[in-house]
Amino acid sequence: MNIAALTQGTNIPSSRFRVRQLCEPLRAQGYLIDELAAAKTAYPPTSKLGRVSWGIPSLLDAFQRALKTHPYDACIIQRELISTIPSFEFLGKRPLISDIDDAIWLNKRGLAAANLAKFSDHIVVGNSYLANHFSKYKAPVSVIPTSVDIDRFTAGMPSYRNRGYGVIGWSGTWGGYAYFAPIASVIGQLLSKHQDWKIRFISDKKPNFPEIPASQLEYATWTPEAEVLQLQDIDIGLMPLDDSPWSLGKCSYKMLLYMACGVPVVATNLGMNKELFDSADIGYGVHSPDQWREALESLINDSSSRFLKGKNGRALVQKNYSLGVAVDRWTTVLNSVS
Repeated sequence: MNIAALTQGTNIPSSRFRVRQLCEPLRAQGYLIDELAAAKTAYPPTSKLGRVSWGIPSLLDAFQRALKTHPYDACIIQRELISTIPSFEFLGKRPLISDIDDAIWLNKRGLAAANLAKFSDHIVVGNSYLANHFSKYKAPVSVIPTSVDIDRFTAGMPSYRNRGYGVIGWSGTWGGYAYFAPIASVIGQLLSKHQDWKIRFISDKKPNFPEIPASQLEYATWTPEAEVLQLQDIDIGLMPLDDSPWSLGKCSYKMLLYMACGVPVVATNLGMNKELFDSADIGYGVHSPDQWREALESLINDSSSRFLKGKNGRALVQKNYSLGVAVDRWTTVLNSVS
């Protein structure tokens, strides 16, 4: 079966982890997937002037890519062709499988999400919250969490002894810094108390948190070449979120990557995050600033607990969220539409 996969750009995380890393394993099962990525990106620039010069070429690119799917046996569209905008999804080769890993219906009255679902013959989503929303459409819905290549993201050696200080880590794009607003002061106070610990932000832009002692704040530029080593070199992984419908749609991939690397997690206890915490003793699901303080203090003070929770997290990813598990589930979906 030859399948065209329309993705939102070569550097978009969902394109990398929900489509691209599945291509070779699915090829071994007889499914040949060609990724047709957006020429630039499906996401508009932040400036109004930039959006004008981006818009028309992006529409033309989306139109051309949709037409290119016609010689194939089927088509996968990873989210919308152009973020938040209904465009040429209806031109995709049928059967058409949509793949969605965020609460995209919250953007612009949900027009783009509804358009994508309307023309889909099968809808694949990243978690049960997304499945509940898209179940109102006619197409069957399958939950396939974003998978981790566990042969690549492996547990590293305990880093604390090598560095002489512990590292609380967070990895993500700079927009995620907003989630730290309610807890930055808590982290600052905790680090002031524990001078042998630091917090490291792995991102595309330096953070600005005056509440955190400058001498205990580190920044590392994220790169695809270094991402595994960067995650292996932290002792506690963080995933703060706000209590919003958008956060409920998150597929917890940040957590899963920490866990695959044997790193215990402290994260906001909602949505798929909560499902993970309910599945195994992998860290602490928290809400209030006091709970953040207590959870981090507990892990900072207990290296044995960090090791055990990290080991449990790695085992959970191997069992339920590995690349092999996702390939098996995708094979079932593809068989159903062939």
